[in-house]
Amino acid sequence: MRQRERTILTKTFEPSFFDKKNFIRSTKRFSYVKSDGEKTVFHVCYNVNDPFISIMGASLISVVKNNPDMDFVFHIFTDGYSSENETLIDKVANEFQCTCYLYELNMTPFEDFHIKVARFSRITYARLYMPKVLKGLTPRFIYVDADAMCVRSLRDLWNLDMQGKAMGAVSEKTEAVTYRAGYLKLSSGKYFNDGIMLVDVDAWENQQITEQCFAYQCEPKDRFLGQSQDVLNLVFDGQNYFLPRQYNMYGGGSRDQGDSVFVHWTGRRKPWQMVLTEFDAKWRTYNALSPWKTITNLLPVKKPENYHDFQQWGRYQKAHGNMAGYIKGMFWYSWLRIRYKTHL
Repeated sequence: MRQRERTILTKTFEPSFFDKKNFIRSTKRFSYVKSDGEKTVFHVCYNVNDPFISIMGASLISVVKNNPDMDFVFHIFTDGYSSENETLIDKVANEFQCTCYLYELNMTPFEDFHIKVARFSRITYARLYMPKVLKGLTPRFIYVDADAMCVRSLRDLWNLDMQGKAMGAVSEKTEAVTYRAGYLKLSSGKYFNDGIMLVDVDAWENQQITEQCFAYQCEPKDRFLGQSQDVLNLVFDGQNYFLPRQYNMYGGGSRDQGDSVFVHWTGRRKPWQMVLTEFDAKWRTYNALSPWKTITNLLPVKKPENYHDFQQWGRYQKAHGNMAGYIKGMFWYSWLRIRYKTHL
């Protein structure tokens, strides 16, 4: 690999820069908790843009349904939302007897963070600021990507002793660690996935993790392979707590050994695009329980922009011995790709 020089970070901030008034445009609270006060209260955070709120809804419901002995406070950070989504979040809070905070962020403080992939949103960086909002509300919280589904109790995760570490996350698979840690020139040789994180709010604040992350603004885009995940790995450089793999079973649960707690669709294939596995089908059940539109297609929708989905679908069929399915998938992949590239 070509060696690259480490860039000296030059962006600095006055302490007042991180005041909540500079980051939070509005906060709305929807609470319908009917607990007798004996249940443990768990705090869970998401960051989503408006089109992804419906996807987050299935994740949120999966958390509640698999933890009936707990009360939940959900903190939803967005860069804006429709009145319809606001109404439906209120409806979810009412139906599932939980509390939802809906934060609209001022994205100006995030504008100097790089965007590595055009289809991604800068709202991903909201997770770097969350501890400053939750400080004083809870000693810890669980951050969850919207494309992750809870399938078991979170009690053991919530009570886990992180031995004074500010954050816990699951390591990426070995080949990804080798490549990404090498690219970022991490001295630890370690690299985690930030899609599920257990955060100790006080330790995070005491170590000024948010401030360190924001210092990576204005860095050249080619320094990174990803977005918030790379920034967090640069700041922690292996000094986080590494959670057991079952707490972030990425790849849509392909490595599941029957003990998964969170299943996380980290690749191109998503359960709202097609149903291939039992985990995909399970995600659809939580989507059907939500007030958002129920997704019913089992195969990818035959639109030119979905040509990659058919490639994924076909390859899955081939890997499982269904050659007819593979041929069907590759036919639609080829035809839709031609239409997409030629604007037919």
